[in-house]
Amino acid sequence: PTQVFVSVTEGVREFLTTCWVEGAAELAGQEGVDLDELYRLADQHARQGGTPVRIHELMEGAEVVSRREPDRPPMTELERLRMESQERSYQRMVQGVAPLSAAKKKERSAHSSGLQWATNFGTQVIVAFIGAFLLGYFFVETFVSQDNQVAKVIAGAACSFVTLLLETCILVVHESKEQMIERKQRERAEKDRQRGIRP
Repeated sequence: PTQVFVSVTEGVREFLTTCWVEGAAELAGQEGVDLDELYRLADQHARQGGTPVRIHELMEGAEVVSRREPDRPPMTELERLRMESQERSYQRMVQGVAPLSAAKKKERSAHSSGLQWATNFGTQVIVAFIGAFLLGYFFVETFVSQDNQVAKVIAGAACSFVTLLLETCILVVHESKEQMIERKQRERAEKDRQRGIRP
């Protein structure tokens, strides 16, 4: 099997320096550590009475830095073709799979970006509504009549109403754009999936 070397993050470095297993501290200074070796160290550390380590928490933020192929005996042409076929089949099966942490980050960012957009839009609508009212109010006070309170309020309300209509149009355009983008992405994903199924 291929040796997979992962980056030594702060969590991995802290574990390696406090690990009770002999030779673990020397690995803390390296750029990458063999994943199988990390599993072995975590297991031996727990067996020697150390605090059990959760590998998924330890590996959070780590990345694969290199892979090393072991020396293998030469294969026949048929064995090589069979192995390549199995690899292609496997790659098609896992094509749309994302790591759990990446899926959670994507889900969180989708929710937070929607919330952020809604908050920004709501603030913008309130500020625009109040600003439009004040614009109409002070426009009448400055250029038409300082004493006519009714005209000032009506002008402010009219400006606010027009602004509200514009903000609603902006919201409708934004939503239709988002729906169009989602529809295009679904169509593209469906086409890619159909291409992957075909031989």
